[in-house]
Amino acid sequence: MVSAILMAGYSNKREVKKYSKIVAEHYGETFIESGYKPLREFHILKKDQKISKPLMQFALEALSESSLVEEIIIVGHQMLIEQRLGGILNTLDKPYRMVNQNAKIPQVAINLLNIDAKKIKPNSMAGNMVKGYAASTALLKKEHALFVASDSPLTSTHFIKQFLHLAKTYPEDTRIVFPAVIIEHEEDDLGRKPLRLYNDSSYKLPGFTDNYGRQGFRLSSLAFANLYHMNLNSINIAYNLRKCLNPKIQIKLFRVTRDLGYSNVYSKYFIKKNLSITEVENIFSKFIDGRFVITPIKGEETTYDYDGTDKEYLKLTEMLNQV
Repeated sequence: MVSAILMAGYSNKREVKKYSKIVAEHYGETFIESGYKPLREFHILKKDQKISKPLMQFALEALSESSLVEEIIIVGHQMLIEQRLGGILNTLDKPYRMVNQNAKIPQVAINLLNIDAKKIKPNSMAGNMVKGYAASTALLKKEHALFVASDSPLTSTHFIKQFLHLAKTYPEDTRIVFPAVIIEHEEDDLGRKPLRLYNDSSYKLPGFTDNYGRQGFRLSSLAFANLYHMNLNSINIAYNLRKCLNPKIQIKLFRVTRDLGYSNVYSKYFIKKNLSITEVENIFSKFIDGRFVITPIKGEETTYDYDGTDKEYLKLTEMLNQV
């Protein structure tokens, strides 16, 4: 049994505006989200009846139905969540607690996790992870918790079970386990290109392999993490490595990979085309000063997250109506 921490944070208007420009410039898509994304309504048909569900409710229901989850901690805009989902929360099969995104990081967590409070903003990704972890039973037990993004409505109870079983096969000193979901074709059903890596892990999966022997992977909405004995002050930087659009992140990545002996990770990926899962694990492990592992797994639907574009909203609505 694990504590599940549902990450339902939100960005301020300035950050949303900045991200919308990045989406338009780099991905050529229209950003439509202007409110609180975790409560974006999706309209689906169930038994010929039209139902409206906020985005985060799908994850809540999957966690509530999982026999491996003992409690649910929700980190986000407490007032708005309680207004919209108060009735749903009271019907969950699991005990739950709410943590406001703007709350301060508890001093007990700062002390136990050796955090430099000046380097972690309370409402940042790392700040929300720490606050959620501090509100769970995992903090005092010094155990791993299941962190769940609230923006992937197709993540199922079955996938949660499958991932947790795999994650628990790794040694206890592993700080973070991420599922690398295999994309079995050249691109996924949203038209997105996967990260191409050589699979040198112990988990071999069938699927499309390019001329360099690489398979395609994307991250799902889950992570299994123990926040003890790792550099939480760098976790925001590590999180932003997913897209590497920020010049500061690019410089940090270059320095880390150089120290690891990878003189140019961009060359390894784009020119030599031989970047492997193990090498990615080493890079992230260096960032967090702790063991980071990637476990290949099936479940392409769990990678379909809603970032706030019109294309994603329409496609996800279509997919949800086919489930």
